[in-house]
Amino acid sequence: MPKSLNAAQIDGFTRNGWVAPIRVMTEERALELRDRLEAEERRLGGPLDGNRRQKSHLLYSWLADLVFHDLILDAVEDLYGPDLLCWSSTLFMKEA
Repeated sequence: MPKSLNAAQIDGFTRNGWVAPIRVMTEERALELRDRLEAEERRLGGPLDGNRRQKSHLLYSWLADLVFHDLILDAVEDLYGPDLLCWSSTLFMKEA
């Protein structure tokens, strides 16, 4: 029995390779995470460089919290099963 996704979402993923939207946080929480990112960029004096964009969840606990967020993991588990491993994470950002 799925934890998070419904049968139509799972079927759509199987057919199309993606599923959206999946609501995992409030808009306020998303803005908090953006504020944390922007504060780190200010501390560093500019946008995160390539090394800080790769496996960022290992550098920043607030990103690790996102990677291992229960609602995200529940959705991924519905698609791939319970034996999950986060091998990598990458921040894709388009600067203004």
